[in-house]
Amino acid sequence: MTVEELLTTALHGADDYEPSPDLFARVRRSIDEDRAYRRRRRRAVALTGGGVLAAAVWVAAFLDLSGRTARMEWWALEVLTVALMTVIVVTLGPVIRRFGRELTLEVFRSNQETSERFLRLLDIAYYLVFSAVIIMTTVFEADPAWQGRLASQLEDELVRVGVLLLLMGVLHAVTIAVLPVMGLLFASNWRRAARSALGDEAPPPDPAAERADRVATIIVWTVAGLLALQLAMIVLPALVGLIFGATG
Repeated sequence: MTVEELLTTALHGADDYEPSPDLFARVRRSIDEDRAYRRRRRRAVALTGGGVLAAAVWVAAFLDLSGRTARMEWWALEVLTVALMTVIVVTLGPVIRRFGRELTLEVFRSNQETSERFLRLLDIAYYLVFSAVIIMTTVFEADPAWQGRLASQLEDELVRVGVLLLLMGVLHAVTIAVLPVMGLLFASNWRRAARSALGDEAPPPDPAAERADRVATIIVWTVAGLLALQLAMIVLPALVGLIFGATG
C-alpha cells in the first residue's frame, strides 16, 4: 500500500469521528475557570500589597529611631501582631478548604452531600479554634519583662505567630490522618443501613466490603478501649484519694 493510499484511508476514517457532545461546554468551563483563577490571583496580589503597605505605614508612624535603640509603643506592636494573626487565619482558611475539597469528596464518595456538610463543620471548628487562640494570646498591658525594649516584645510576638502556625499545621495533619478512618466508618455504616433497608432482597455481601467493616469495627472498639482506659486513669486515682482521704 502506497503512502497516498494510507493517507486516503486515514482521512476516510476521520470522517466517521464524532466530537464529544459536551466538548464546547468543557472548553468554555476551562476558559471561565482560567479567568476566575486570574481574578483571584490579581485580588490576592492587590490585597497582599495593600496589607504590606498598611503595615509599613503603621510601623513608620510609631517607630522611634531617634535614640540608640529602636523604640515603639507596646500597644502599636500588639495591634500589628493581632492583625497579622487575623490575616493568617482568614487567608489560610479558604486555601485549606479549597485543597481539602477533593480529599473529602474521595473519602465520602458514597455521599457528596456529607462531604459538603463535613467541610462546613470543619470551617466552623477552624474559625472557633483559631479565633480563641488569638483572643487568649492578646495582651492588654505591657509585660514588665520587656523593660521597654522593642526586641523583647518582638520576640514574644514572633513566638505567638509561630505557635499559631504550628497549631494550624498540627491540626491540619491530624485531620488528614483521621479523615480516611472517618470515611471508612461512614461507608461501613452506610452499607449496613442499606443492606438492612433491603432486607432479604439485599445482594450478597462483597468480601472487600466485609473486610472494611471488620476494620471499622476494630477501629471503633480500639478507640473506645483507649478512651475507657484514659477515663479509668483519671477517675481511679481520684476515687482512691477520696476513699483514703475520708478514711484518714
